[in-house]
This record gives sequence, structure tokens and C-alpha cells, in this order.
Amino acid sequence: MNNIFHLDIARGIYGNEVLKLFLSVIAGGILGLEREIRGKSAGFRTLTLICFGATIFTLCSYLLGVEDNRDRMAANIITGIGFLGAGVIFRNNSSVSGITTAASIWVAAAIGMLLGIGEYLLAGISLVFTLFILYALDFIQFWIDDKFEHRNYKIVFRKDCPENALYEHVKSLKLKLNRPKMTRVDMQITLEFEISGKERNLSLFNQWLIENQFVLSVEW
Repeated sequence: MNNIFHLDIARGIYGNEVLKLFLSVIAGGILGLEREIRGKSAGFRTLTLICFGATIFTLCSYLLGVEDNRDRMAANIITGIGFLGAGVIFRNNSSVSGITTAASIWVAAAIGMLLGIGEYLLAGISLVFTLFILYALDFIQFWIDDKFEHRNYKIVFRKDCPENALYEHVKSLKLKLNRPKMTRVDMQITLEFEISGKERNLSLFNQWLIENQFVLSVEW
């Protein structure tokens, strides 16, 4: 009789655990699909495994039966996710990419942990809010980038630097030029600065630089 009783309890416990694992695969797959569609480095399988793994480790902390130290497992999960997130962040000159993907990895692990402790409603709400941030707020991000684009320029002039003409053209395009730095090597003058404004006006500025006969080379 006792064996049957314990068997029923075990079935109930492990039935819930299997459900948690299944839901973690679904939640991680949904987040990973969004990153995969955008062609990011951490995509479908990666985020699915991260969410699934976080749920497994959370379940382990409960199944081990250590009441006072369950938070240690959560702390170690967060530490491990930090290393994974750092691996997808890349720096290219003045730009940094992969931060949103790293944040997605962090959130996927958090949702997996919520599922591991049986907080299905909170996990579902968190998943919905995450998708809202990644999709809906993306349009706002595009609008901000279009209105307030920032670029760093490095222009090498042949002999003379038409500095006044450059500043006048920047002003006519309603762009803002910051931190100009000029250096001269032999007969070449290099001008470095940061510029901000609408992306369309920056494209017009680029075209002006390309067509300018005094410009030897330009980088941005």
C-alpha cells in the first residue's frame, strides 16, 4: 500500500517536471525563432537550449532537497548565462553589436527558471512582454535611429582642408558636428569628428564627400 502511495506521488511530481521541461523548450524556441529570423548569432537552437538548461538546473536545486541553499543554484545560472551573453557581443571600431541578443539569452534563462519553479503564469507574461519588446519596440528604435543617427568620420584631404566649406555644408544639412580633431602628416590633412542627425541627411553628406575633389579618402 505504501509503495503504491509513493508511486502515485512520484508520478505526480515527475509529471509536473516533464511539463516544465516541455514548456521551457516551447518558450525558448519562440524566443530563438525571433533571433533566427533576424539572422543573429544566437538563434533557434541556442536559446531553446538555454531556456531548457535553466529549467533543468532549477529543477535540480529543488529535487536535491536542500531547502536553505536553493538560491545558490539560481546565482550560478545567472553567472553562467553572463559568460554566454558576453560571447555574442562584438565590437567593430566604434560600433557594438550583439547586445540585444545577449539580453535575449539572459531573459530566456530567466523564463526557464520561472518555469522550473512552477510559475507558469509569470513565465507566460514574461514571454509575451519579451516578444513585445523585440517586435513592437523595434519600430520605435528604427524611428530613433533615423532621427538621431551617430557616426564617426575620418577624412583625409589631399592638400588643403576646406574646413569652412565642410562646416557650412554640415550646417545646411542640419547635422551636428562634435569633437573635431585635425592632424597633418606631410601634405595630407586628416580630420576626425563625430556627427549626428537624420540618416537621410547623413547620406547626402556622404555623397558630398565622395564627390569632393579635395577628399582623398573617407571612413565612417
